[in-house]
Amino acid sequence: MSSFDEYLFVDRLKKLKGFEKLLLPQTRQAVMAIEGPQDMGKTWLVSKMRQHCQQPELNLPAVQIDFRNPREMHEIQDVLGLVRLLRNKLGYDGYFNRLNETINSFSQADLSAATDGLQGLRRNLEASFNLDELRGLCFDLAVNFENLAGDTLHMKTIELVSYCQRRRLLARLVTTCRELRPEVDWQTGMDVTLGDEAAVGDTAVPPTTAFITDNNALLRADSQQERQHAERQISSAFFDGLAAIMQDKSLAVFLFDSVEAAPPEAQRWLLDEMLPRLNDEALKDMVVIITGRKTPDMSRLDIQHLLVETKLEPFVETDIREYFEQRRKITGLDLRTIILTSGGIPGALAMMADHALITTEADDDFFSDV
Repeated sequence: MSSFDEYLFVDRLKKLKGFEKLLLPQTRQAVMAIEGPQDMGKTWLVSKMRQHCQQPELNLPAVQIDFRNPREMHEIQDVLGLVRLLRNKLGYDGYFNRLNETINSFSQADLSAATDGLQGLRRNLEASFNLDELRGLCFDLAVNFENLAGDTLHMKTIELVSYCQRRRLLARLVTTCRELRPEVDWQTGMDVTLGDEAAVGDTAVPPTTAFITDNNALLRADSQQERQHAERQISSAFFDGLAAIMQDKSLAVFLFDSVEAAPPEAQRWLLDEMLPRLNDEALKDMVVIITGRKTPDMSRLDIQHLLVETKLEPFVETDIREYFEQRRKITGLDLRTIILTSGGIPGALAMMADHALITTEADDDFFSDV
């Protein structure tokens, strides 16, 4: 039962009713973890849930990620790939200008002189200022030093350069650094980086209403520490956009299927970035469904009051009879033997039904002219 067909969907009504309950504003719980062995119909269940969200009377933002889908797995090479896939599947492009801007600030279509200029600027800052002096530099730029992520000089310089790039303050940063440390070459590589940027005032450039596109480039990082910093900033921008969507749409639904097959980066992002944000006021109405042969251990997360755990059981005789006789229109079979042979596993039942139909159709075709 790999290709979802609503007409052939059988049973799982209790799970569907539980999912519908999660969507109600008075329901405290927000996460459902569903376990079941292979071929138990987990993908069909989440497909049915997503279809429910798309009904005209609901029209809820809903994203389904199948970690056993080769095409989707190809896109999830890292955290940035996962965030891009979620953004694209949501489809609310106008809400993700800040995300795209943040992605572009940490990636480059080609590693050009502009990239070299930013890297050189950061290295000069790290070599020329200690933490206290960098704090003073930020004061001169009217940048809140405490709001820059990280505790080390290395991370503070990364964030300062990123901050200034996003707000078109690079020219002013270079000018101030040249005044404070005239013996350092601050200009090499910066002509291309700055382009037509002019020094601006103490406040950020007002956000534009035009759509900002993602350059679709790889994440640029000199170290694992820089990569993690970039991923945190990108994730934060994604959830800011999601919060804006939910403000307009009331809630958003994420369905993660076959999570045991997810890359480690995706599993880590789910546990460390997405699920903890359910405690944030702006994202408290987010609904997350997780299915797998084995679902992640979420005991260390402060979401136990939001979590519902359940399992998928094999079909019973009434379900099997409905599937064969009403859904597949196959009669005259020994259902008791089918039950014993299949064990009530939906995937096995689907194969039996497909085989029975193929055999019947072949017989009918052969004897049609007799």
